[in-house]
Amino acid sequence: METKKSPKANLENKRLIFSQIGMVIALALVFFAFEYRTYETRSLVLPMRTSVGDNTDLVPITVHKKHEPPPPKQIAKITPIDDHKQADDPGIIDVSASPDIPIPPFVPKLKQENELIDDTPIAIPEVMPEFPGGTAALMAFLANEIKYPPLAREMNITGIVYLGFVIERDGSISEVKLLRGIGGGCDQEAMRVVSLLPAWKPGMQAGQPVRVTYNLPVKFILR
Repeated sequence: METKKSPKANLENKRLIFSQIGMVIALALVFFAFEYRTYETRSLVLPMRTSVGDNTDLVPITVHKKHEPPPPKQIAKITPIDDHKQADDPGIIDVSASPDIPIPPFVPKLKQENELIDDTPIAIPEVMPEFPGGTAALMAFLANEIKYPPLAREMNITGIVYLGFVIERDGSISEVKLLRGIGGGCDQEAMRVVSLLPAWKPGMQAGQPVRVTYNLPVKFILR
């Protein structure tokens, strides 16, 4: 005959099972607590250069520009020609010739070149320029016009002043310059008087008047 277990005995058996389940859950919670990590929020602070002498190295940042494709090349538009459309210039050249009409010979037109004139003065032309009345008249003109400078007279300065000038195509005097002087105001006085010379008979080269360089000595003498 079977004996029945009391309810108290059943509860004792289940208590052992519940205690084991509780220990498993507790161990799981402890293990989970050790595995759980907490993360702190930190701010990233970059070093800043506070002075010119700071040794903090800065990393250069290179930005690569996007290369845009070149614009497309323009293609010239070709307009077809309408054969039935008349041209803008309706002029017609008649090339027909009659045997009775003589054809004049073709004569090409030549460009007329302007005559090249050389303005460079020459020293010895074919015909030398001449003072009106000759050399004697030139010496008389200089003797009458030149005034002996007071400084040269006081310092007893005498000698020859050499001048150079250009006789133009019309016989006028230009570009008077001192070649060698003696000082005391004699140089300036000689240049002044030569600038007052009247027009000469111009020099000639190949039948044409030319510019001629001329040298003239002016002598200063105390008497």
